[in-house]
Amino acid sequence: MFGAFFRFELWYWLRGFMLYVFVLINAVLAFSATYSDNVRIGGSLDNAYRNAPHVIQTFYAVMGLVCCLMTTAFVNSAATRDFSCQTSGLIFCKPIGRLSYLLGRFFGATLTASLPLLGVSLGIILAGWGPGNDPDRWGPISWSAHVWGYLVFGLPNTVFLGALIFALATLFRSTIVSFLGVILLLVSYSVSASLLTDLDNQRLAGLLDPFGIRTFGLETRYWTVAEKNVQYVTLSGLLLWNRVIWLGAGLLILAVSCWRFSFSERVSRVRKVAEVRGADRRGAGLHVAGVCRTGAAVTLRQLLSQVRIDFFSTVKSTVFVVIIVFALVNTLANLLFSADEGFGLKALPVTYRMIDLIRGSMFLFLVAIITFYAGVLVWKEREARLDDVFDALPFPNWIMYSGKLLSLTLIVVLVLLTGMVAGMVTQAANGYQRFQVSLYVTELLGLDLFRMFCLVVLAMLSHVLAPNRYLGYFLFVVLLLADSFVWLMLGVESQLVNFGSLPDYTYSDLYLFAPFAPGLRVFAVYWLLFAVLVSIGATLYWQRGRETHMKARLRAAVLRCRGPVRWTSLVVLFCWATVGGWIWYNTQMLNAYQTSEEREDRQERYERELKSKVEGQPQPRVVDIRYEIDLEPERRALELRGTETLVNRETVPLDSLCLNLADGYETEVQVERGTLVEDLPELRYQVYRLDPPLEPGGRLRMQYSVRYEAKGFENSVSRPEIVQNGTFFNNQICPQIGYLTERELGDRNERRKRGLGEPELMPALDAGNLRARSVNYISASSDWVNVETVISTSADQIAVAPGSLLRTWEERGRRYFHYRVDHPSLNFYSFISARYEVARDEWNGVQTEVYYHPEHSWNVPNMMRSIHKSLEYYSKNFGPYRHRQARIIEFPRVAEFAQAFPGTMPYSESIGFIADIRDEDDVDMVFYVVAHEMAHQWWAHQVMGANMEGATLLSETLAQYSALMVMEQEYGRDIMRRFLRYEMDSYLRSRGMEMLRERPLRRVEANQGYIHYRKGSVVMYQLKEVIGEERVNAALRTLTERFAYREPPYPTSVDLIDALREQTPPEHHGLLEDLFDRIVLYSNRVVSAAMKPLSGDRWQVTLEVECRKFEADEKGNESELPFAELLEVGAFAAPESGKEYGAVLARERMRVKSGLNTLVFETAGKPETAGIDPFLLLVDRLPGDNVRRVQAE
Repeated sequence: MFGAFFRFELWYWLRGFMLYVFVLINAVLAFSATYSDNVRIGGSLDNAYRNAPHVIQTFYAVMGLVCCLMTTAFVNSAATRDFSCQTSGLIFCKPIGRLSYLLGRFFGATLTASLPLLGVSLGIILAGWGPGNDPDRWGPISWSAHVWGYLVFGLPNTVFLGALIFALATLFRSTIVSFLGVILLLVSYSVSASLLTDLDNQRLAGLLDPFGIRTFGLETRYWTVAEKNVQYVTLSGLLLWNRVIWLGAGLLILAVSCWRFSFSERVSRVRKVAEVRGADRRGAGLHVAGVCRTGAAVTLRQLLSQVRIDFFSTVKSTVFVVIIVFALVNTLANLLFSADEGFGLKALPVTYRMIDLIRGSMFLFLVAIITFYAGVLVWKEREARLDDVFDALPFPNWIMYSGKLLSLTLIVVLVLLTGMVAGMVTQAANGYQRFQVSLYVTELLGLDLFRMFCLVVLAMLSHVLAPNRYLGYFLFVVLLLADSFVWLMLGVESQLVNFGSLPDYTYSDLYLFAPFAPGLRVFAVYWLLFAVLVSIGATLYWQRGRETHMKARLRAAVLRCRGPVRWTSLVVLFCWATVGGWIWYNTQMLNAYQTSEEREDRQERYERELKSKVEGQPQPRVVDIRYEIDLEPERRALELRGTETLVNRETVPLDSLCLNLADGYETEVQVERGTLVEDLPELRYQVYRLDPPLEPGGRLRMQYSVRYEAKGFENSVSRPEIVQNGTFFNNQICPQIGYLTERELGDRNERRKRGLGEPELMPALDAGNLRARSVNYISASSDWVNVETVISTSADQIAVAPGSLLRTWEERGRRYFHYRVDHPSLNFYSFISARYEVARDEWNGVQTEVYYHPEHSWNVPNMMRSIHKSLEYYSKNFGPYRHRQARIIEFPRVAEFAQAFPGTMPYSESIGFIADIRDEDDVDMVFYVVAHEMAHQWWAHQVMGANMEGATLLSETLAQYSALMVMEQEYGRDIMRRFLRYEMDSYLRSRGMEMLRERPLRRVEANQGYIHYRKGSVVMYQLKEVIGEERVNAALRTLTERFAYREPPYPTSVDLIDALREQTPPEHHGLLEDLFDRIVLYSNRVVSAAMKPLSGDRWQVTLEVECRKFEADEKGNESELPFAELLEVGAFAAPESGKEYGAVLARERMRVKSGLNTLVFETAGKPETAGIDPFLLLVDRLPGDNVRRVQAE
């Protein structure tokens, strides 16, 4: 009998259309994500082949999540078909075996449910044959990767999910309970995601993910591009445990369901709650006894009655309560475990952060609730076979539709309120009392509710149009996917077409919603009117009676559209079109509108038309600048007037001046003895002829005005730097001289499509190339400049510009500030204005200040302490500080970074001002970032690298090292161990996302932050540990003495490495080559660790370690190197309560060689753990296996 049921189930689906539709959906998704860069499944493909084994397995893992509803449709139908079709009595009276019946149904449905996943392979293979493919981005077809992806991810995920759904469906005989099972899996998946941000929780996160997506990511997180192109993950380690646990859980659930199953008929209590409450009690709610009454009051009572019945029949059900509990668990897990400040550090529970986490946690639940309950509510009467009764009752169609629409909307409100309460409870539990209830209401019950309401309207429409509930679900998913992907594929970015979309916005405590509010309001009205039109259409098309044919229903809808309904529709249509026209005028005419493709076209044109004739053309250099800036924050307006003195430092006369003007700003330029001879407004490029030419050593003045004023509203705010409170812009809005490589098209793949070749990198490292060394990597048009600024702003704001504040005054209701830099500096600075509180102090005559939003004072003392500690360490070891002030200035979270300008360091409100640094074991990221930016006052603002490879080694890597030393001095070695662990993890992960090619530190590119930041930290700390902090600092002081504020030629990475070599003992010169000249990695692993007691409190530790050393090329291909080196070993006591690391009992360097090594050493105390390279001084391919627990012999 097993075979009969199995064959029947398989044949039942094979002869239907749903299986093939699902295969097609998956194939289209996989094809789109593989063929186009606009659609992504599981993240960017980076530089790997588009059909690489890693990509194939990623798609199979992620699509297991996408296919949840597909699997549920197959398996739930197989489990409940006999009961829903009322054939169970006929079948169960036959002599069939329980296991044959259940397992035949289960395996038939599960095998069918796994077949749509084959669409993934189909889509990837077809994409490889698509027109216009770049052959360099495609590798050979890896059939084994397709098979392995299906066997490791596709099939196990389907079996587990199928077992869960089948068990719930057979035991409860309810589709709703099956839906709950899917929700439970989504909770587990989401909780695993929230754990990933802390390295200590990653193994647990990998085990908790039922789909294996996070597990796969952890197992392959350090793969290079070369490894992604050829390798596929093996079924071992964490992935094996994940698959065994969840597949075993599925089989166990299946076994329990088989044991508990009974052929006897029973009605699920859940089904009673969900259906009987809603259907059986409806009559009273519609006031049948009052059918003779008419009028608005009666209609209103009917509507409220319908809403009350549908709403309470849903929220009082056990199923909905369980869903809310699941949603709460998921939300609280995200609120409690998400560490989004870096280095495993959590942020303070400020309200906007709580809202972001709630939104991320609730989104899938809300979509699932809307998807499922729209079908339940629309089809409730018909599935209960009471539709004839209710269709005969005297109420208009819109009552039924509107009641269900409002009921589902209220359900969404209830879920959002639950998240809101969870957020405030979390805040209170963490001792945070600034709840900002109005912000919760605005975001969750305003903007988020509006988006969800649009989904509710779309879901209701899908079920009104569909002939049955399951086709309604399918139609809704199709409409949702189409609305999400079609416009993306077509390159349409206007918010006018994407149903329910609003302009992007970023809330800030400084300006609230101010710059984004006008657009949000108008677009919300536009889509609300459209939702009303859709609802009117759905009301007209609402099925009432036995007629189900589409044409007949359409004729009935046309007949219903008369009288008030027609006029209401016309009025709403007119209002919608009017608002749409107003939006079009503002976003397409009053403000410039440009799609991503149009921007890329302009970048291509800039390069093709100007590169060959402008790049390398000698131009004057800026030496002096005076600014007059008037800010009007309330109007989001500014006017900047600048006067620049230009000098010809070339050996030949200059007859032209090439200028690049900023996008979005009105710019007027006057050049002394210059005539405009070429103007390309689309490229924002101008050329002035100098008559007579500027002789060598000659000077001229250039004056310009730059203006901006916000007009109406935009499709998306293009100038978020100009705001009502917290304006933050830099001097890049001023005319820039020469050819700007940053205006070229940067995306490698897009360049190749357009025939532009590989992106041009920095000039090759060559200390003898004096031409390239004549410019620094920040600005090719200036060296060290004098800057003076007079800036005015509103009377209640403080404006900050580079340099010391000379005076301030008020005039005509405005505040004026006069600044001047204390020392000629880089032509790289910012201007800021906001309503600030200011903390002031002094260090050896240097004024230290922190400008901050009054409600963000938590970490200000720590920032001030870091400024002072940094000034003390850097001045002592590297040379004097050259400014009379050091400022930290908070700016809005429209950007999330900190940046160093001369004496001034803007710092985003969202990365330091709200960090929670109360746990002593956490990395004090606030202290570290301030120390890093303070270090730039030496490394970049005194010693600036030439514009060639390795430039950022002199700035970013040395700033990293400097900050590490200040942090170690303040917090000790244990914090450094944790910090380096995260730096190592970030470097190793990022290698696999390299879009061009990995470089050694000596030749690092300016945009390779994972090298000059992350690897740079590990490398410089290792060098310090080997040769000593004093020697490294001596080399760096030599660098400042030779190159601080020096005119061209600028220093290169060669100069730094030479200075370090002078301080490095000869036996370690090979180490310098490994660290800076090559890409060297280690693979050190503790195989076993044993201990035995000696006399007194001494113990002997025996480590068996496996050591290997590799050299990688720019693509990540590795070759093993033989080696015999001194590596560090250590042993540690058990950590004290609340501490992450135990005391160091032994730490020494021992000689190891390639392969297995046995190391014996003694400790002064009983060790808990021991290992090789325990402080992560080496770049280790898998740093997690360097230390392990010591076992007694």
